[in-house]
Amino acid sequence: MSYGSSDRYREMEVQAMSPAQRLVALYTHLLVALRQARGHIERGEIEARGERLIKAEEIVHELLCSLDRDAGGEFADRLAALYGWMLGQFATIQAKPNLAQLDAVVAIVTELHGAWQAAAAQLAGGNAAA
Repeated sequence: MSYGSSDRYREMEVQAMSPAQRLVALYTHLLVALRQARGHIERGEIEARGERLIKAEEIVHELLCSLDRDAGGEFADRLAALYGWMLGQFATIQAKPNLAQLDAVVAIVTELHGAWQAAAAQLAGGNAAA
């Protein structure tokens, strides 16, 4: 399979996802990027650490842009503030690697990931029953 067909398959897979599934997938990719960044920090791999943190930033920017502040109200505003905090943490960790600081972000993302997974499963169950 060529790289191009792999990308097309992945794109079709993402397009077939529900919005809730896409959100969970973004959080999954965010956790993977952050955990990889942690490993790179531990091994002193500066360039790889930077690449993973940039990937995490891109994902958080996508999450931030996908917020519907009109429909989400205060909840969306709080998520936006949290995403802004994460971006600030990434910039600080990029400049001065700090595992405790990164672990704090990972803990929050892990909790949100679990919550979104549960919500997506509940929506899927509700849709299946309808």
